[in-house]
Amino acid sequence: MGSYKNIGIVFLLVITGTLLYGQDDYKVKRLPFNTRSREMAPAFFGNGLVFCSDKRNDVLMSYHDADNNPLTNLYFAEQRKPGKFEIPRLLAKELTTFLFEGPCAFSRDGKTIYFTRTIDVSSKFSNRQRKDTTFGIFSAELVNGQWANLSQFNFNSSAYNTGYPYLTDDGRQLYFCSDAPGGLGGFDIYVANLKNGRWSTPENLGTAVNTPKNEVFPFLHRDGRLYFASRGHKQGTDLDIYYTINLEDQWQKPVRMDAPINSANDDYGLILNADADTGYFVTDREGSADVFSVYSTLPVLVGCVEQIEEEFCYVFYEPNNNEIDTTAFAYEWDLGDGSVIRALKAEHCFARPDTYIVQLNIVDKLTKDVMLSQATYELVIEQVQQAYVSAPDTVFVGQEFELNGTKTFLKDFTISGYNWDFGDGSRASGIAVKHRYLFPGTYQVKLGVTGQHTGTATSDQKNCVSKKIVVVNQKE
Repeated sequence: MGSYKNIGIVFLLVITGTLLYGQDDYKVKRLPFNTRSREMAPAFFGNGLVFCSDKRNDVLMSYHDADNNPLTNLYFAEQRKPGKFEIPRLLAKELTTFLFEGPCAFSRDGKTIYFTRTIDVSSKFSNRQRKDTTFGIFSAELVNGQWANLSQFNFNSSAYNTGYPYLTDDGRQLYFCSDAPGGLGGFDIYVANLKNGRWSTPENLGTAVNTPKNEVFPFLHRDGRLYFASRGHKQGTDLDIYYTINLEDQWQKPVRMDAPINSANDDYGLILNADADTGYFVTDREGSADVFSVYSTLPVLVGCVEQIEEEFCYVFYEPNNNEIDTTAFAYEWDLGDGSVIRALKAEHCFARPDTYIVQLNIVDKLTKDVMLSQATYELVIEQVQQAYVSAPDTVFVGQEFELNGTKTFLKDFTISGYNWDFGDGSRASGIAVKHRYLFPGTYQVKLGVTGQHTGTATSDQKNCVSKKIVVVNQKE
């Protein structure tokens, strides 16, 4: 019958038994360091962003590719205050060549960089990159404030392009893109694993992710979501941002992100912070490739405690009485909610919090008359003060279901807002919300309420709980 609290009528012995992707709440903003040139491929570094730009660095010469497009270099924009970036500067002269430096990624400690570069920079080709020149992935280490120990990725080739690197937080996997022969067409996303200090043979992520068109700009968030841009997962020619996850060594069908992240123009290069409430991406929705920020308007829920599931179950007994030495009489518990149990010890679950008058009587078995009221106890059952998530414990993939906070109980607290984190990168607000999960798994749903305690001047105080929801595939 669940967990019971033991109640002795002469003395009380209590043993407590307790058991991103609708984007409606996201906004985007063009960053102030964008210019009339192209700014692309943001990457987290230190307290700022590294990105690519094709703005001129040389007043005497500008360099272009074989199709007369200006070539990019790596720039760093320091963020001294949230959202306030300094004027960008070249990331490092020692990493800058007269040809192409492109998308990059950093190790978690910021001491190793993987970046895209023209492979052959042995001599100048006027101001034009040769048509047969390819780009590859290079790495360098930060030593005494300088980037040193430059090395090539062991799968670079002069016969095809390799670039768009992303290094996982643990430094053990390198995601990248290549138009190498044997792929599905255009650029495909690959992953290589670090084994004994050397990168393993890259693995193509397969047809769930890659298409005959281009898949570029991979970014693996620490929650397991792989974000990337693709031209091939829907009709049209523009780049859109998608995400997928890997379950049981299988990449799932990618999900296209909604507005305001995706638009009718090219959108790509999304990166997100650890809480997935702030990120950066590239879009040409205002006429040229620019870096935009994307941020949630809802609060990040931290310090949430596991929701207590109350059963209001108790064990009643009278410790100073023994069995009646007769067959004519018996102990009987009147539990105050209409329930009567004939026994020296009674187990009972109440339906709701309330004040109950519990009586232990000695009754005549034959007549049912109360011969003696042995003891009387006022039992006050109070609801646990907590935010409370009412939702199913298990749902199917793709099933829309409701979550609500109507059972939230906080004494002397006026609630002004309900905020939800569904554990899959998406958030919502409101006392009752609907959601559907796109992938199977176990998710921690968080509900945070904001408001003000009666008699205090401090507002926006928070209370937060979490509840586990298991998402399973429907049986075919």
